[in-house]
Amino acid sequence: MNAGPARLRRWWQLPEGSHWLLFVLFLVPLIGYVHRLIINILIEPISLELAISDTQASLLQGPPFAVAYALMVIPMGLLADRANRLLLLSLGALVWSLGTLLCGVATGFGMLFFARIVVGVGEAALTPAVVSFIGDSFAGDRRGLAMGVFFMGINAGFSSAYAIGGLTLEAAQAGFFQLVPLVGELAPWRQVFVVLSVPGFLIPLLLLSLREPSRQDMPEPGGSSGTLALLFQRSTFTVVLLLVVLVISLLAVADNGIYAWLPRLLSRSYALAPGEIGIALGVIVAIGGLVGGPVGGNLSDYFSRRSGAAGPLLVVLLGTVAAACVLPLYATGSLWLVYAATWLWVIALVSTTASAYTFIAVAAPARLRGVASSAVASVSSLIGLGLGPTVIALALEQFAFSRERVDLAIIVAALPLCAAALCLATAVWRINRRSPLGLVPAPGKATE
Repeated sequence: MNAGPARLRRWWQLPEGSHWLLFVLFLVPLIGYVHRLIINILIEPISLELAISDTQASLLQGPPFAVAYALMVIPMGLLADRANRLLLLSLGALVWSLGTLLCGVATGFGMLFFARIVVGVGEAALTPAVVSFIGDSFAGDRRGLAMGVFFMGINAGFSSAYAIGGLTLEAAQAGFFQLVPLVGELAPWRQVFVVLSVPGFLIPLLLLSLREPSRQDMPEPGGSSGTLALLFQRSTFTVVLLLVVLVISLLAVADNGIYAWLPRLLSRSYALAPGEIGIALGVIVAIGGLVGGPVGGNLSDYFSRRSGAAGPLLVVLLGTVAAACVLPLYATGSLWLVYAATWLWVIALVSTTASAYTFIAVAAPARLRGVASSAVASVSSLIGLGLGPTVIALALEQFAFSRERVDLAIIVAALPLCAAALCLATAVWRINRRSPLGLVPAPGKATE
């Protein structure tokens, strides 16, 4: 899909057929993230019907998905580097949709736990398959835009999951699905899982409209072990990749912590009701993601045309600086500035994350894109989900802040994380700028 000299294109000018491809890249992660998060809005009726304790409920919301995802994303990355990406993504969608369906028919805690594991296994195919697919479908200076659209879809699913789940639950409670065979006999929360699983089962049909791109280089004959060995033989790329993993992981800890504690900040300091908090944060996060994806993607493409693979890393550096700069706004005592800080934080984080994956799509050999992107996804997911909420809780307790000063706890916990990420991002930029080992390919080409 390489279309003409890069200097003749503008960001909105794309090869024929690319607009539909970008729409699919937006829609598939949106559906996936709704499936991932929908249990959060339904956990109360689930707990009441199945007599699940609060501890068991919290386990269902996090560990089974997170652990399954983190364990399977590396094998999925290896498959993405060797197998048909569209087929892998189709199978992944079928698996995670089956997991969502199983949630709707679960008879107890054990079956729900297993169903969440199934969702995590299926969604582990999403990021490595898409990163590898984008790398072979777009020219080097257009991959940032494609990656930005993909992360727009992720953020849209993240921000809309509660609204979609809530509206579907209201429809189920009102008897909207009552006449649907089998579904109408289920409890409303079960109907939500079953109904929302349907779009996921349709993803393979959607992917039939796309063409699997030819690979720019062929996998190593040594199998998965050969691919991993090759990753660590490329010393400079490996160092840069490890530093990128650390940058994104540190930001993920801060990001997950802020998202977990923002509702409590708005409730305790500004006396907002849960409904008000949900609507406000949903709108802010959605708009921020819709801005951050294209901003990060297009800036990555812009700097890639001038600095090759170092271009996206500059956006990672700038995004980390922006993230650190907005944190003090949380302690201003102004609700509108808290909203502004959240909006700017989302833009910075989405831009930074999209640019990190764009770097992989631009700098990594085609046979390493899947496993390299899966390394970022695996480590950042485990560390971010595992430590994010806890670091802010510890700051609140260890610094003896009053219960209402969640804003100070956010700053004390997140600012050092951003500072450490900034130091690493600066090191990444400098290493890659000085690298004599071919990490800076010509625009439109991948490093071989």
